[in-house]
Amino acid sequence: MSAALVSAIITTHNRCDLLVRAIESVLSQTYSEMECIVVDDASEDETPEICKRYPVIYIQIPKKESRGGNYARNLGIKASKGEYCAFLDDDDYWLPTKIEKQVDLIEKKECELVYCGRTLEIVEKTGISYRDRLPNPQNCGDMKIKILYTITTVTTCILAKRQALLDVGLFDENLRFWQEYELTIRLAQRTPFYYVNESLAVYRVDVGDRNCLTNKYFPWRDAVKYIHKKHAPLYSKLNIDERLKVKYLACRDGKMRCRNAGLRWRYYVYYIQMSLCRILMKVNKLI
Repeated sequence: MSAALVSAIITTHNRCDLLVRAIESVLSQTYSEMECIVVDDASEDETPEICKRYPVIYIQIPKKESRGGNYARNLGIKASKGEYCAFLDDDDYWLPTKIEKQVDLIEKKECELVYCGRTLEIVEKTGISYRDRLPNPQNCGDMKIKILYTITTVTTCILAKRQALLDVGLFDENLRFWQEYELTIRLAQRTPFYYVNESLAVYRVDVGDRNCLTNKYFPWRDAVKYIHKKHAPLYSKLNIDERLKVKYLACRDGKMRCRNAGLRWRYYVYYIQMSLCRILMKVNKLI
């Protein structure tokens, strides 16, 4: 039996210096049946020239048609030919055995999504440091309910069946934040999730880059409200403890974003709300 084809979909915008290592990390995979698709979201740097150096499928989005990262990812999925799709942002990269280990797991479990651990590449003024982030052992199997208050992974760590992505409607193009969280909500309603318990991807966190989406607050807040409204029927089924966990999840991420964006008073508001959530969850367990 021939191995299944995996489509690696890299989305990029004006990061040609980092794009090189992302592409090379795909081409260096130990899994042989790969196609590499680079979706260029209206870059104005040397991205087209760099892509010509490598055996990749290059898709260029003109500036007038640019609609954000999810639109770019969806173009890549639609153009892909693989049975599985894996995603990579231009500032991240994969370790060589990532796809091999994920394909092995997804076929053994006969599921539609597997993910892996990641290593944070933390960029600060003082230099670059690295920190491993392995999956939470509780975040596997049936995630229909738990996914509503758990961000299991990031886009760069996901391997999913292409047909499953098409069936659930692909990435929501109205979202610029928490897109993997919202996508996994829909996928979790279909089949269980599993993970490779290794850090097989390197995820860049540039603390000082105010243009980085991770460091933006107000549009993130609007995205969270949008997700809660979109999936209101699912959230309405949660018990008190689960609803507190949903609130805690949003507060934890909001606190981090406010810190990175320099919104000090909002940071402390989220800190207080997180403390209240923890207290209420403890009290609820005692009742």
